[in-house]
Amino acid sequence: MTVLVMAGCGTSGSDPGGDSTDRDADAGASRTPSVTRSMPASVEERCKVPVKGEMVTVSAPGGTLSAGAIGDGTTGALLLHQTSGAGMCGWATYGAWLADKGVNVLMLDFCTHGQSQCEDALSKDWTAQVKAGVDALRKRGATSVTVVGASLGGVVALGVGQEAGADAIVDLSGPMEWPGVPDSTSAAKATTVPLLVSGAAADTGIDVAGLEAAVAASPATDKRFVPMPGQAHGWSGISDGMSVNPEFTPLATIVLKWVQGDYAG
Repeated sequence: MTVLVMAGCGTSGSDPGGDSTDRDADAGASRTPSVTRSMPASVEERCKVPVKGEMVTVSAPGGTLSAGAIGDGTTGALLLHQTSGAGMCGWATYGAWLADKGVNVLMLDFCTHGQSQCEDALSKDWTAQVKAGVDALRKRGATSVTVVGASLGGVVALGVGQEAGADAIVDLSGPMEWPGVPDSTSAAKATTVPLLVSGAAADTGIDVAGLEAAVAASPATDKRFVPMPGQAHGWSGISDGMSVNPEFTPLATIVLKWVQGDYAG
């Protein structure tokens, strides 16, 4: 399959959709209701990539969130995006890769992204946004849901994932703090579901030592910290997503196994 992922802003060409350099701006934007836009029918139409999947509307208290749905089955993955104007589209190729392996995938647009329409209260309520995605996946047939987040999505996944109903959590390069969510250390200490965290030592936008310590402090029976290579950040740690033929890293497979409930793999 020939694939071309939409590029967003980032510190390196390997990151197709934004990173820590955009965090302050995006935190402020998340508190502003989004502009009404018509909903594309398919992921391909929305993201301009040849990936099969439908665009759906997810109901939440005080608004609706747009999302891309790919695949089906009882094993679910809710993918939360980085700071990026492309929103969920940075996950499109990995979402399709997961779906090809039997995963029921929902790629969620946070408030102010895509066609999401949010009142101010919902824009500030990360738990409600993530819970809406988890609940939507369960309605689509998923009996287990792993919340996977990159950068912004990572700190949100760790910060509110368990409260929002996640059965497992994956945090890829999440910062230690973000407005409106518990800090990563406090969140990890309250996390009892399986927890996977990954970050690159050379990524100056995150506190890798802090993330490792947070994982160690979690009471979860299944927990793991996986180093990312080089300066990879967020979803660039799982693929070279801007390539026309994406190559997925070993971390991509580790995340897949976590989603599948294989916490030793």
